[in-house]
Amino acid sequence: MRYNGFMKRLLILLGLLISTAAFSQQFGAQPSPAEMAKATAELKKFERDYKTAKAAYTKAPKNPKARDKFEEAATKYGHASMESPALPAKVKYRQALRIYREVLKINPNNPVAKKESDMMIAIYKQMGRPIPK
Repeated sequence: MRYNGFMKRLLILLGLLISTAAFSQQFGAQPSPAEMAKATAELKKFERDYKTAKAAYTKAPKNPKARDKFEEAATKYGHASMESPALPAKVKYRQALRIYREVLKINPNNPVAKKESDMMIAIYKQMGRPIPK
């Protein structure tokens, strides 16, 4: 099948448009105000659960039930922090890493905290940036 110059240019333009749309949807698209409000509300809920569980764990660190609740709440809050569009990148990864470090202190084998903190540390190293303390 032979294409004339117009068809070739049209196909190239169509490919560029599709690529640009996919790129902006994945990397540059801003959430709508409703999506941002929902993300903020979800993040606040996870933060509230985290603070409640941390207070209970701090009062009774030997209580396995309090420890497990704190581990679960902190893991969920760390993941939500890392994924939330409500936080800027400079805040979300630093915050998630701090929370995951708390989880790993009480359970060094937590799969989510281990995997995601290792990933963030690798990204900081790859970018040549200092790893947040």
